[in-house]
Amino acid sequence: MLVGIDGSQQARKAFVHALELSQCFGASLHAVAVIYGPDIEMAEPEEREQLIHHYRQRFDSEFEQLHEQARGADLEVEFHVLEGHPVESLLEFSWQGDFDHIVVGHRRKGMFERLLMGSVARQVVDLARCSVTVVR
Repeated sequence: MLVGIDGSQQARKAFVHALELSQCFGASLHAVAVIYGPDIEMAEPEEREQLIHHYRQRFDSEFEQLHEQARGADLEVEFHVLEGHPVESLLEFSWQGDFDHIVVGHRRKGMFERLLMGSVARQVVDLARCSVTVVR
């Protein structure tokens, strides 16, 4: 089982749901965060490396908290940080790992933001080769 993590409250809910599903089905769980954003894409190489380092630290901190939740559920979770577009990175990781299920959170965005960027959850649902659960 694969769960997408982005530091949001919805992603934390998705993680809890993925923990429960993993326990029910005896599945391994992999939590994936993706470093991405216009600030990174447009940065000079040195600044880009600093931004990536900052995001990695932020996700490591998030993973520590999630690791404690998993320990309380008596489940081992593998954590991964990827770089790239969130949809492409999650899907490629799921294909390479031959995952059976993906869990993602749904962030409420305004109409303009949805039109400009799209919805990661919607694109994952549309393009995944396995079942996807969207947690609100």
